[in-house]
Parts: sequence; C-alpha cells; structure tokens
Amino acid sequence: MLVAKDLAVFDDNTQRFYSFQFCILLSLIVPSILASLFALYSLILDPNFRRECHSYTLIVLLLINLFYNSMNISYFIYYFHTFRTFLIAPMSRLVWGYFDWQIYVLQILLYAWFTIERHILIFHDRLLTTRRRRLVIHYLPPYFVIVYCFVYYTFVFFVPSCINNFSRLIRPGFFPCAFRNTTLFLYDLIAHGIIPTFTIILSSIALFIRVLYQKHRVQQPVQWRRYRKLIVQILVISFLYLVLPFPPMLIQFLHICGMSTSVGSEFSLRMIFVSYYTFLLFPIFTIASLPELRAKLNKILLCLQCTVQRINNTHIVYMSSNRVRIVRER
Repeated sequence: MLVAKDLAVFDDNTQRFYSFQFCILLSLIVPSILASLFALYSLILDPNFRRECHSYTLIVLLLINLFYNSMNISYFIYYFHTFRTFLIAPMSRLVWGYFDWQIYVLQILLYAWFTIERHILIFHDRLLTTRRRRLVIHYLPPYFVIVYCFVYYTFVFFVPSCINNFSRLIRPGFFPCAFRNTTLFLYDLIAHGIIPTFTIILSSIALFIRVLYQKHRVQQPVQWRRYRKLIVQILVISFLYLVLPFPPMLIQFLHICGMSTSVGSEFSLRMIFVSYYTFLLFPIFTIASLPELRAKLNKILLCLQCTVQRINNTHIVYMSSNRVRIVRER
C-alpha cells in the first residue's frame, strides 16, 4: 500500500522544483547506467586496463556508482514524480537511509583518495615498485575507506539508544536521530563533506600546477606523454565535483566559520538534490576522460548506425520491390 500524496506540505515553488528534478533525473539515469556498464565491461575485461594501477580505484567507484543509481536515484525519480514514498515500514526506511548516507559518503571519500593517489602514481611512482608497497599504498586505502564507512554508519543508524522519527515519510531522504548530537553532526559534515570536497578541488589544482611545472620547468616531455591520460582524467572528473557538490559545501563551511545561516540557506537546500547529479554524470565523464573508451564507444555507435542504415535500406528495397510487383500484377 502506498502513502497518499500530500502536496499540502509543499509550496508551489517546491513542487515545480521537484517536477524539474524528476525530468532531469529521468533523462540521465538510463544513459548513466549504460555508461557504467560499458565502462566496467571495458575496464575489467580489457587486460591492458586491468593491469594498470590507476584503474583499480576507478572500477570500485563505478561499481558503487552503479549500485547507487540503480537503487537510490530510482527511488528519488519515483518520489519526485508521485510526491509519495513506497518505503512504509520504519525498518525499510531506516535501512534505505543507511545505504543512502553510507554510499554517498563512500563515493566522495574514495574520489578524494583517487585525486591524492594520482599524485603518487605520477610523481612518486617509485613508492609502488614492490608488491608490498603496492599493497599498502595502493590497494589497502580503498578497503580501509569502505570498512570505515560501514562501521561508522552502522553505529550511527543502528546502535544509538535515541528514537528515530518516522512520522514524516512523505519527505525524501532520512535524518538519523544520532545526528541530533551537534558534535557528531559537525564531525560528519566536516569529515565526510567539507574536507573531502576541498581535498578533491585543491588536489586537482595542485596536480595541474605540478604538471605545468614539470612540463615547462623541469623539461620532461616523455613523462608528460606517459601520464597525460591520468592528468586529463582527474581534471575532467574533478570539474564535475567543482560545479555540483563544492558550492553547497563551501556555504556550509562559511556557516561553520561564522557567516549567518540565513545567507545561502535556500541555495543549499536546493543543491542537496542537485549534488546527486554527480552520481549520474560520473560514468559519462569517466568515458569522456579516457580516449580508449571514447574510441571504443564511437566504434560501437558507428556499427549501430551502419546496422540501422542497412535495415532501413533493406526495408526500402523491400517496399520498392513490393510496389513493382503490385504494378505488374495490375
């Protein structure tokens, strides 16, 4: 049984905004899922990609992204279209909120590590010369982030003795009662929002500056050609984080620093849902940042175009032959 619509809780502007979100999310989710499947297929099955160190964290990010889009973004699309939730039972609401918070934070923490790791792969690759060093520096950090998010949000959602409020099921998202503790909420905001977002932006800018210095001052064109793909990839994807999650996080940071909460509060509320575009656009930007994937995708699209053209030509020939046959019979 579904919860009945309750449009009275929303003003006209909110209803229009939610309807706009529905159109945007619906138009992006299918291309995003297809792009995730294509990128994962190419990165995992292609031995050249699979052997490269820089593909490891990217594959983990794409898997998380695919799961989140299939589960959470689909729920938001349903909600923005119907203004009601199909999560009736409190436990299902709690579990959904658990995965929503955990995966959102996991994705941004992993990508923050992804930008830092690029500095190691490009400028300190000697640190990865042995198997033990690769294990400690390259393979273990993503696992540590995953385990940390699992343990932390399990504690936040299922361990506290406080009582969660399930009376407003009409609202999308879920705010756990543990975050009524101001200290814990500020820790979550700073450690899982502000710091990783600023890390992504500053690390990407630092990477760009270091590359320019190495190319023009140190004069190492061979190294530039070798790592150009990694540099372009990180800059293209980081632009996505600069445009979407960074502005609301900057406002939150300024609020903590003392700026009036009335400044930018409406903008932050709107950008909460806009930041979910990051999940939808991430696989598309990933393909755009890798020339091998772009070339493979262009080849597939060209084959599909040729196939469609052959089918159309066959249909035209068939229709023409039928017309000739009918004329002769007459």
